[in-house]
Amino acid sequence: MSEKPPPDFAMLRAVEILAQMHERARRTRGTPPPALDRSVILRSDRITFEIGKTRRSDVERELGIAFSYPVRGWHTYATKEGTRACLLSAFYKDGCLVAVELYVPRGENAPALAPRDFGGFRLEPGSVAIGMRVDAVTQAFTPAVGGPAHVVYDSAIEARFPGGVAYAMARKGEIERLALYAGASALHA
Repeated sequence: MSEKPPPDFAMLRAVEILAQMHERARRTRGTPPPALDRSVILRSDRITFEIGKTRRSDVERELGIAFSYPVRGWHTYATKEGTRACLLSAFYKDGCLVAVELYVPRGENAPALAPRDFGGFRLEPGSVAIGMRVDAVTQAFTPAVGGPAHVVYDSAIEARFPGGVAYAMARKGEIERLALYAGASALHA
């Protein structure tokens, strides 16, 4: 009769720890981070974009009439962000902001608009800007769960807030797109 060797308690503990880590990751995968207690805004020295508060008339008074791009309903301006020419696109419902994106244009169909200096846009809180390293963002943002899936971007971070969500998307570790979107409840109100 052969006897079983005694259990390797270190190996059993290691397997238990790995199982706990896997279970914790499984539970949190697909779970968005807790919402902040205040809105995330996209602001520059000249204007602030806030979901549900910024009016189209105020944006046009400050920045002028926009170009319709990428599709009808989006109001787009060309802006200079540091050394980059970017596009700033806003979408409104009943004259009130429900989405805004600031991005380095990719593709051949981007309009050839002359970029203007609007004072440099940043997502707040966190002072997140185009061109910064995604791993340098320390406040309010966590790895994105779901959200816009763009093949162009290899990573994204997000911050949820009452009424919406903010994203910063990066390519090769460098942020190239900032976005604010109203939550579903705001769109159907």
